[in-house]
Amino acid sequence: MVLSSVTLHTVGYDTEHVRNAGDAPKAIIGIPTFTELLANTALASLYTSIRHSSTATGSELTQTSNVSKKTVYEYLRKLEQAGLITETGDEAGTTVYEAEEFEMTLGIRDIEVSITPELVEVVAHENAYSVINRVRDEHGLVTFALAHDLVKVHSEGDITIRQIARRTGLSSGTAYDIVEALYEIHDLSDDDLSPTTYTPDDFADEDSNLRDALPDV
Repeated sequence: MVLSSVTLHTVGYDTEHVRNAGDAPKAIIGIPTFTELLANTALASLYTSIRHSSTATGSELTQTSNVSKKTVYEYLRKLEQAGLITETGDEAGTTVYEAEEFEMTLGIRDIEVSITPELVEVVAHENAYSVINRVRDEHGLVTFALAHDLVKVHSEGDITIRQIARRTGLSSGTAYDIVEALYEIHDLSDDDLSPTTYTPDDFADEDSNLRDALPDV
């Protein structure tokens, strides 16, 4: 079906690359900002702070950020230009920002990986957990995202840390470290499912039959 330019501007439409655009699609520019969120801890932290705040202003963010006031406002402009934050009003003459939820999916060959606010929040904590940088930079985005998702499955009791290591190709120690980090970042801790019931040294003696029926990811 061929859509004319008139049709595109007068009705909502879905095409091969664009869905749910509505009557007047909003311009999205600054695409590199989406991927920068996974590499720039300060930018990821700023976006995450806005996302978790009911009201976030530039002045408030400069007080909590580890970067200069000038950089905070540069990042705010960058995030707003990319459509990742929007102005929702003002507070005592200062602009109030709200974070937008998003999902950016990248695909190559048969593999697809999505960049989401949850992954960005993990990056925002990488200064506190060296394993985050280690997994992302040494093993790549796909492994980083896969490990993230498998840790959430682990918090539900449906997979072991040994299986996370096997399915991601991470060492036993690294798998343990990423589980521990993500439990704290996403507040997944539960007395019955805490990852601290395992240590890296436990993997050699772990029963190989534990939940081996879990389908491949």
